[in-house]
Amino acid sequence: MMLSIFMSLAVLMTFAGGLFPATQGLFSRKGMARLFSMRAGILLAVAFTEILPQAWMQNQVLAGWVALLAFALFFSIGHFAMLDTCPEYLEECRVHYLGLVGLLALLVHSFIDGFNLPVSFSAGRSAGIAVGLALALHKIADGFTLTSLFRQSGLSPRKSFLALSGVAAATPLGGLASFKGLGQLPGSTSAALLGFAAGSFIYIAATDLLPRLHKNQDRMGLAYFALGMIGMAALKFL
Repeated sequence: MMLSIFMSLAVLMTFAGGLFPATQGLFSRKGMARLFSMRAGILLAVAFTEILPQAWMQNQVLAGWVALLAFALFFSIGHFAMLDTCPEYLEECRVHYLGLVGLLALLVHSFIDGFNLPVSFSAGRSAGIAVGLALALHKIADGFTLTSLFRQSGLSPRKSFLALSGVAAATPLGGLASFKGLGQLPGSTSAALLGFAAGSFIYIAATDLLPRLHKNQDRMGLAYFALGMIGMAALKFL
């Protein structure tokens, strides 16, 4: 039930960010950077205190290596294709345009977002809720920046809507694929999936989000980062 709510919320947030012009005032670059600082705090707290410990209980060595490989994989892909639209917007980039390869990378990224949510719930209820909330925060910002890049790339409104729909649909598809297979997996495979989720969360926080905290020297951004970690800790007591 909880999983379905967060999957539906992810789709709604993507469309809300992409289709409603009123969100333009909400997502200033500074405001979005702070939002993403909080997301980084949530993801790091989930990765290190929930997902990795659960993975290590099942297969310590495999989980560690898969987490490292996931980090390396996303880092390598990031050199060739745009995995996330929001950093493009935060960097005030005027040269990156959304081609077919870039759109495919965004579809894969959204699919993995959805895939990781059931994996997070398998590590614990608080981990799943925290990742679901971080996903919802990300998707409304993602919808807004996706539409901005579609417009910048010269896509017609119809094509922009179709592309936005594809990216939105990829998240629940990833969640469904993960959910259907989790119940029949051996311990080693479960450890690998948890390690993959942890590695991807650490990559998102450590390479996409936290460097901007240092670059912008925004003290409120640091406060939002701490708020994300505190929020994750608070979920443990619910």
